[in-house]
Amino acid sequence: MASTQVQAQKLKYKNIFELIEAGDYDTAIPMTREFLSDEKNADEANANLQMALFYDRQVSNYHLIEDSTAILKAADSALYFLMKSKDLIDEKELKKNDDYYQAYYRRDLRTGEFGIKLSDVQLDLDKKIESTKNIVDYASDIYSNLFKINAYNTFCMNTYTGFVKQYPTVSEFYLRTGQDQLDQLDEMIARTTDIRDGFERVRQAVSMTGAKGYSPELTFKVIRTYGQDGMSEVDFFANDVQAWDYGVWAEENYSKIKREVLSMKAELIEFDKELKAEYESLKGLYTMDFSSLIKQTNPRLVSQMRELDPDPIPIKLFDIQIKTNQYQYITTPLQNARIENEEDVDYQVMISDSLLSILDHIEMNAETLVEPYVTEGKLKYPELIEGEYGGDFGLIKLRQKMESFVSSARSKWEDRNQTFVTRSHWGVSPDGADSLYLPTADDMEAPRYLSDYYSVATLKDDSSNTYVIGLEFKGSVDVGFIAKVNNGRLIEWKENFVLKGMSYDKADLLVFGDFVPAQEGRLTAYLYSADPSGSKNMVAISIEESGEMKWSNRIKVPRKPVDVKMNDTVKETIFYFVSADEMDSVGDGEMAYLVIDRTGNVRK
Repeated sequence: MASTQVQAQKLKYKNIFELIEAGDYDTAIPMTREFLSDEKNADEANANLQMALFYDRQVSNYHLIEDSTAILKAADSALYFLMKSKDLIDEKELKKNDDYYQAYYRRDLRTGEFGIKLSDVQLDLDKKIESTKNIVDYASDIYSNLFKINAYNTFCMNTYTGFVKQYPTVSEFYLRTGQDQLDQLDEMIARTTDIRDGFERVRQAVSMTGAKGYSPELTFKVIRTYGQDGMSEVDFFANDVQAWDYGVWAEENYSKIKREVLSMKAELIEFDKELKAEYESLKGLYTMDFSSLIKQTNPRLVSQMRELDPDPIPIKLFDIQIKTNQYQYITTPLQNARIENEEDVDYQVMISDSLLSILDHIEMNAETLVEPYVTEGKLKYPELIEGEYGGDFGLIKLRQKMESFVSSARSKWEDRNQTFVTRSHWGVSPDGADSLYLPTADDMEAPRYLSDYYSVATLKDDSSNTYVIGLEFKGSVDVGFIAKVNNGRLIEWKENFVLKGMSYDKADLLVFGDFVPAQEGRLTAYLYSADPSGSKNMVAISIEESGEMKWSNRIKVPRKPVDVKMNDTVKETIFYFVSADEMDSVGDGEMAYLVIDRTGNVRK
């Protein structure tokens, strides 16, 4: 310390000043600092001023953000020496050492004289003190706000990227968002507002410092593509900041989730309760009409779910309950008295088919209630699955219950269906002696040797009565028959007609026929044999629906009819043997059609 003071005493300030004037600051400033370290020199006015100007130049050269530590240190030092210089420089100092203050040498605008004025020096120092104070006062606020802004943005980014990591698609994010996620979205909105406000404070503070080279501007970028936008970090200490607008994204999604997704989920719960209440009503004494049952999940809810979820588990659960309700209705005599009417054969066939289809639907949907589908469903629709079904374990129990139910019910209704399908194919006489096979459009050909009758064609009326025409082999001579079989499959009447002149091979029965248009209250039908050896190959009959035969006519025709029409005005039946397109090409003597009048007479 003593040696330093001795060295400082040997220094001459005018020599140091010459170095300063020459711009050799690297040499001059350390020497000035050493010079001032001597107590005798500590109040050397110009030496203090030169130190102030040196630090002031440093402040101007430093970047407010990039050199934050250095600029604050330089500003503190500059302010110290500026204020000390202001106290030390007076008229006496200027007169004594005017060579040191030539930078302030200028012309007085009032007097026109050149010189150095104390007021000019003091004004310059005051300006420098004010600007330096602003840097000292505002720089810390700038840095503090920028660090807060950066922290707010980091929170928003981490929250957003956390969503993306946990919920890979925006649809999954919507479905799996609960109150915790909504609170986070709300926080993102607030933090983005803090970023905007904080950055505006930074801009205002920067303008107060007068610092050059830093004029911050903030632009927000819209997050358009979930999982792609918003994933990159942002440098809020840069001059032009482009930040992701997490606030707008959070606000839009918060609104959508509250307005659409959560309201949809609430409706799902209400719909589920409605279905279950319907089921309980069906089990009680309250009777309902089948048309009033819920037949499908609300289409609007289905559409809303499918926008977010390609395979929504609520649809499966609702379909199970809807079909269960339908099954309950159909099989409960109080609701559906026809289920016990075993004489209503067509209904029993139809309803057992329907019940088996219902059971198939229940089974198909129940089979989907396995992992990982049920766990994923619980995550997407927690209020419904946890609150109404007992969670994923409850869904597994539901699947097991439905599997057991379907297995038992299917066995019952398959047996019942088979019984009535078989019964539907046969008409039986009240005494059980006769049985008529009732072919349908699905039969490739009627069985020939299951009874004494060969049924060729049938016609069903609106009351589920079946009329059948065919061949009877019971007696010594074959005859034709036409019969009425009611819905209980009992033969109400059967009438025979003569087949004389018709030939056919019983081993290969190429006999065809059909019911054709007839006048009201009657039935008209024909049989045609493809065997050309007989004198007759077609018989046409007309009979009242009550069973009274009106006429029967055996005819020789060129081929099986291609069309049959009824002239309702004159009550004539027209059999066509060529198509309308071929009518003009029919040769002389060739039968194109024949007409049978209301009494059974033939006119060719």
